Amino acid sequence: MKEYIVTKIEIQKRNNNRVNIYLNEEFAFSCSAELVYKYNICRDKVLDINYLKDIIYKDNYIKCKSYALRIIEKSYKTEKQMYDKLIKSFDDSIVKECIEFLKEYNFIDDNKFAEIYIKEKIYSQGKNKIKYSLIKKGIKESVVNEKLCSIDNSLEEKIAFDMAKKKYYLIIKSENNINKVYNKLGNYMVKNGYDFDLVRHILKKIMKDHSCNEEKNNIQEDNRDELYNVAKKRYDIIIKSEDDPVKIYKKLEAYLLRRGYLWENVRSVLKELIENLAI
Repeated sequence: MKEYIVTKIEIQKRNNNRVNIYLNEEFAFSCSAELVYKYNICRDKVLDINYLKDIIYKDNYIKCKSYALRIIEKSYKTEKQMYDKLIKSFDDSIVKECIEFLKEYNFIDDNKFAEIYIKEKIYSQGKNKIKYSLIKKGIKESVVNEKLCSIDNSLEEKIAFDMAKKKYYLIIKSENNINKVYNKLGNYMVKNGYDFDLVRHILKKIMKDHSCNEEKNNIQEDNRDELYNVAKKRYDIIIKSEDDPVKIYKKLEAYLLRRGYLWENVRSVLKELIENLAI
């Protein structure tokens, strides 16, 4: 078996924590200074190939561990996310050993990750979307289901209702057909991860109000003068504190929509009002 004699040990200029090792008068590899002491590497020492492989393996493990800790400093990761990042730069055996180290010292914990993620996302997403995202990040489905079961259903319903209500007001600015409003709102809520039964329940409550407003507005359509007068009175109030035409229009529009008037009627009356005032 060929012998490798350490002929030079040189501290790196840019990193005092690493050294360059020369074997048989030629540069062989660099490693952590820590390993030089651990493996008692010194000048004229004879090393065999297996000894060298062990040193190089340990050095790569140290680099892998340092890299992993830098990743975690930036953001918490699941076991799968960490593995996927490390495997791009290190061998599988080294990555798995590093993962075990991270788990042992609680640097990664899929249960804790799931809890933190759910607490953050429950106010903007439904359980279905949260569950899909966590499973995609490598969390076991059984763990995800357990954590999601701890969420109060009444809390999710309240959050979902508030979200649907906000979206509803955005949709009716450009759409008055009750079926289209229903479909757009329903698709939006399902896309955000809410269960079909919960979505139907919420839409039933919101669309009941929509139907009442639609009936109310059908009566108001016959009294265009009333809408015009309401708009004019509000306009006179708004211009006392606002002189930007665009902002005046938007504030007036929002006010009339909140009063339950149809978007088409509001747009038509505002156009007439602006034209009359411009004369």
